[in-house]
Amino acid sequence: MALRSTSEDDTGPIIEYVTGRLRKLGIEPRSYGSPARPAIVASSGMGGVLLSGHLDTVPHGVDWEFEDGEVIEGKMYGRGSCDMKGGCAAMLHAADNLASARVPFSLCFTTDEETTMDGAAAAAADPAFKSAKAIIVAEPTGFDIVIKEKGLLQLKLKTRGVPAHASMPEIGENAIGKMVALLAGTADLQKIPKDTLEKMTMCVNTIKGGTRVNVIPSDCEAEIDIRYPADMTQDSVKKLLQDRMGKTGYELEVLHQLDPVATDKDLPFVKTLKEILGKGARLCSVPYATEMVMFRKSNKAIVICGPGDPTVCHADNEHVPLAAIEKAARIYTEFCSRMAGKQ
Repeated sequence: MALRSTSEDDTGPIIEYVTGRLRKLGIEPRSYGSPARPAIVASSGMGGVLLSGHLDTVPHGVDWEFEDGEVIEGKMYGRGSCDMKGGCAAMLHAADNLASARVPFSLCFTTDEETTMDGAAAAAADPAFKSAKAIIVAEPTGFDIVIKEKGLLQLKLKTRGVPAHASMPEIGENAIGKMVALLAGTADLQKIPKDTLEKMTMCVNTIKGGTRVNVIPSDCEAEIDIRYPADMTQDSVKKLLQDRMGKTGYELEVLHQLDPVATDKDLPFVKTLKEILGKGARLCSVPYATEMVMFRKSNKAIVICGPGDPTVCHADNEHVPLAAIEKAARIYTEFCSRMAGKQ
């Protein structure tokens, strides 16, 4: 069944499908957040493991060689197949197994992870999050166990000038020139570090200013994306910028911010999951943000682990091995069973 669920699509059909699957198991979902972009939480029994996934995807892209849903050599292609319909499918298959075995569990599905994560923030208030023995976010990790993710700080940098005829620049003030000087001052922060998982990265990704080639520009804006590790804070990142740009002559607006997250690798549930996954499973970090950050305040026993290769997410010809989805369902079933003392 092909159900589109980008940020531009109606989420009704895919929520209806998932809700229908849960109701067949005798589970009634609870809805949170915006009606247009809801999050649903469903529980079978009390105090089990909570599995979480997002149903929304980024836009499709244009340079694809395969059709959505096409299966070739055991791999299913399509936007969202890896990020993260594969993980969501594994959650639903695990739910079938767990419900039959009367193992307690909870599921959370959101529809705005790729944009605001408001649904996850609202759903985190559900009692299932606080009472869960552990939370697994089923994002693709190749079955590694992610215990840390970097923080996110997206900023808009603005400079103001005075417009004038380009033949008389001495009576104007060039906002683009100001911007160039400010960004040049942060050149060291823009260098890509050897270890992008443990060090801050800064990328200037949009810039606009000016109206015509013969007019001194009065405004310029740049948008900056910063990812920072758990030993830094939003304030310490801003201080780095101020140390290089000074404190005046520009405006700085926070567009979006997410804290870094780190889970204690020595917690018993991490050991249990690693035993199930086997010796090949690594404990690792990721440079991007997931809904892990939204759930962290409700429960500190949280990791990311799921089927698929994270490097194909958001890319053309995104895909997920069907065998990996089946493996994930088995892993989630065994983990929930062990944590409930049923195995």
